[in-house]
Amino acid sequence: MLTAVILLHEAGHFIAMKGFGYKDVRLFFVPFIGAFVSGEPKIVSQRQRIVTLLAGPLPGMLAGLLFFILFLQNHQPVYYQLSFVLVMLNAFNLLPVTPLDGGQLLENLFFRSSGRIQLAFLIASAVLLFYLAVYTRNYFIVFVVWLIVIRYRKISTVYEVRNELDNDNLGYSKNYDELTDEEYMATRRIMIKHVKALKQYDPEIVSPDEEDVVAYLNKVLIPPVQNEITVQEKIIIIVVWIVLLVIPFVVYSKYSVRYILA
Repeated sequence: MLTAVILLHEAGHFIAMKGFGYKDVRLFFVPFIGAFVSGEPKIVSQRQRIVTLLAGPLPGMLAGLLFFILFLQNHQPVYYQLSFVLVMLNAFNLLPVTPLDGGQLLENLFFRSSGRIQLAFLIASAVLLFYLAVYTRNYFIVFVVWLIVIRYRKISTVYEVRNELDNDNLGYSKNYDELTDEEYMATRRIMIKHVKALKQYDPEIVSPDEEDVVAYLNKVLIPPVQNEITVQEKIIIIVVWIVLLVIPFVVYSKYSVRYILA
């Protein structure tokens, strides 16, 4: 049952990528871990990214609600089990933690803003999940909260680097290949100053192995995109995201776990 739910989720991403003309679209199954879809877009489009991300959890959530309606009609435990797995797995995937779809969704929505909105969502999510962990005495939820805290710290550091780049009038709305040598070194110095993981690098001398520096630089840079979504569309997407996260509490709060174990 779990394998089928994961396949449905990843099939949504797969179909969306194929529909948008992504290159080298592939679906991978990792035994005992899960699955993922990879592909390269022809153009960097914010709208396509959002649709592709939602194409995974949304069909599963709708299918889960359909099975729940069937369960209400005849009270067959198998319908409840299918509904529960479909909804809970996809709701978990919408948590605001990268690389989950929810984390990528927020990053794609607010990657051009100051970051305050994205950080605010992370704080709110951590507080609500911590309350839920205490209320249900579920220690796994505490682990998820810790992942959100880690993500918050990483994103905060990225925006600290961007703020200093703004103060020094250094542009970061470009691709890595578009940086001049002077821009690369100036940005590199600022990153080494703020990022603990890069402290082993000399700020003034390029290392023979710059892999970690380049990887972090690509997190700081904001490549130009096409089809950016409007503020109104962002609000609608956020409302949909919140509704999808709330669905498990609304749907299953009145029903016993005995249906899952039946």
